Amino acid sequence: MSIFAVVLVVISAVIHASWNLLGKSRTPTPAFFGLASLGAGILLSPVLVYVLNLPISLPMTFWWLLLVSGFCQMVYMAALALAYQQADVGVVYPIARALPVLMVAVITALFGQSLPVSVWIGMVVVTLGCLLVPLVTFKQWHWRAYTQLGCLWALVAAIGTAGYSVIDKSALNILAATGLPSWLMAMFYLGAQFLATGCWLSLFSVPRSGRKEFAKVWQDRKIALVTGVMMGGTYGLVLFAMTLTDNVSYIVALRQLSIPVGVALGIWLLKEPSHRPRVIGAALVCMGLMAVSLR
Repeated sequence: MSIFAVVLVVISAVIHASWNLLGKSRTPTPAFFGLASLGAGILLSPVLVYVLNLPISLPMTFWWLLLVSGFCQMVYMAALALAYQQADVGVVYPIARALPVLMVAVITALFGQSLPVSVWIGMVVVTLGCLLVPLVTFKQWHWRAYTQLGCLWALVAAIGTAGYSVIDKSALNILAATGLPSWLMAMFYLGAQFLATGCWLSLFSVPRSGRKEFAKVWQDRKIALVTGVMMGGTYGLVLFAMTLTDNVSYIVALRQLSIPVGVALGIWLLKEPSHRPRVIGAALVCMGLMAVSLR
């Protein structure tokens, strides 16, 4: 990787951890992430209008994939918001960030694709790291530590991430057939997905309690918009870095820097407790994911 590509991915990792921190600091709700998603999608709407006016044809399959991807994004963001209401960033972030990589690796193996030994070792290390993150002390280990709502919602968020990751690949393959430049294809899909996600999340505002929550979030709309811009910006930087790198596995590995960054920022800025198992667990998750990514 070039130095410039490394800098882009490192900045992306910091931004990714930062928008999670920002969301956590504002008492996150599905309404908050819904407003953030809609705001980012609206900012990218000129790209959507431009592409949709080009002489290209997108099959209905693409739009169905986009709709399902938005639903999976909704599951991810809603579960993430609920997880942050129940637990610290240092607990939720490593679990929600790490498990999707493991899920994709397992799915790949189930479909008959062989995985090198380094991947399985990495998966074991990541699993151990995730098991350590919720603990306060090593002596007080108990299985009930993993049944807290924060951990369970983080697991749901990870399932949502794995879902939209697999679906997005199929949707982008359809877009690639149109001949659009890769950067334009990525920005178009990013904007469309944000709008789809925001629409799904807006369903939480249909009940009276949801409308009250949305009205409360609207008072904090500037922070929500900043969060949405950060959410889009982090992935945009990664896409840019991919155009500068031959082997994308390096990018995937480097992105996992957001895990220790997220834990460190939670301890530093939100004054979350720096329990030794949490710090060691975050480090193990990062090391394991690098082993998985560098396959």
